Amino acid sequence: MLSQFTFKNYKCFRDETTLDMQAATITEHEDTILKDKKDGERFIPVASIYGPNGSGKSTVLEAIWHLASKIMFPIVMFENTDDKENIMQNATIPFMLDEISKNEPSEFHVIFRYNDKEFNYYISFLEDKILNESLQKINVGGKKEAEIFFRGENEIKNGKLLKSVSKTEISSKMPYLSFLKINYNLPIINEIIEWFSKCEYSHYGMSIEERHIFFPKEKEDKELVISALNEMDININDIEIKKDDKGKIEDIITIRNRGGKKYPLSFFDESSGTIKVISLLPKVLDSIMNGKLMIIDELDAKLHPKLLKYIIKLFKTPEINKSGAQLIFTSHDLTTMKNDLFRRDEIWFTAKSKNDASELYSLIELRDEKGELIRKNARFDKQYLEGRYGADPYFQSIINWEVLLDE
Repeated sequence: MLSQFTFKNYKCFRDETTLDMQAATITEHEDTILKDKKDGERFIPVASIYGPNGSGKSTVLEAIWHLASKIMFPIVMFENTDDKENIMQNATIPFMLDEISKNEPSEFHVIFRYNDKEFNYYISFLEDKILNESLQKINVGGKKEAEIFFRGENEIKNGKLLKSVSKTEISSKMPYLSFLKINYNLPIINEIIEWFSKCEYSHYGMSIEERHIFFPKEKEDKELVISALNEMDININDIEIKKDDKGKIEDIITIRNRGGKKYPLSFFDESSGTIKVISLLPKVLDSIMNGKLMIIDELDAKLHPKLLKYIIKLFKTPEINKSGAQLIFTSHDLTTMKNDLFRRDEIWFTAKSKNDASELYSLIELRDEKGELIRKNARFDKQYLEGRYGADPYFQSIINWEVLLDE
């Protein structure tokens, strides 16, 4: 499970910024919290990020994915797997709107739990050159932290867990974590890479994303997808996969039974909303079953609010989400920004400061005009549209939002 992700000087974010997935000490929706049985630590299953266009919502998700891609790219290229189509090697871009930041390093710091261990990983880049990198771990419930390695500009220090690793020179552009995975079979490194490999990123602001079709091979998993589609009022009786000579999916045929007859329809002839659900749902169910971190930009695009709420609830229902999967997404849809769905620590906002740098903050951090925390039973959507949360949406002074919301 992701505990915290912190980054600094990346694209539109100049200052240190933290997305915290540790549950705050509040009482609402306690039954949806992910709890580590080992030490009782509590984590939120969902983080939803709102804000106007250009405020930095997507950049928060890109920062997480940028870190994962930097680590995974050398590995997938070495192993020559199909993942190289999904993991790109992009340049690390700092905040460019002041003379100091654009010449300073970009920093990424992630704390996560995997297999009863908590890992603490940090890396900094100046352009594509790695300046510093470090990794520590502590057993969940334990007290003593172990340093696995530290890397400076001119040295690498291995901890006791890497005593079998010989000292060598590596490219300044390759993470030491990636190098260790490629060259050694080390259980502790394998665990860390396994967690990063389970990070799933989708950007539904790009229509091409809907054509990246992932569909389960097992009959039971296929039936689970069909059952979930039917629960979402997309009534499909069967799905058939058409493949080309190389085994790649050419089309998905949806079949509806009417009056004893079968009516097939190409996936690409379905409505845009159905296309998105069919392309997205198998990934969601796979993430939930395998305890993955799912990162989705513009999750609400082309989705009816009821379908959006259904997907969110899959992650927030412990009886379904048994493996500790987490969902981080951006959205403009306010119909789900409700206190009956979200805790205050699950709602996040992005906004631009006076110096054009983006800021990220949680609803749980905000206080009202009396200096008190926002109430758990407040109308989050209404107060957001009134501009009381700082991340001012567009047109708030033009449209009578209160009338629309009451309708």
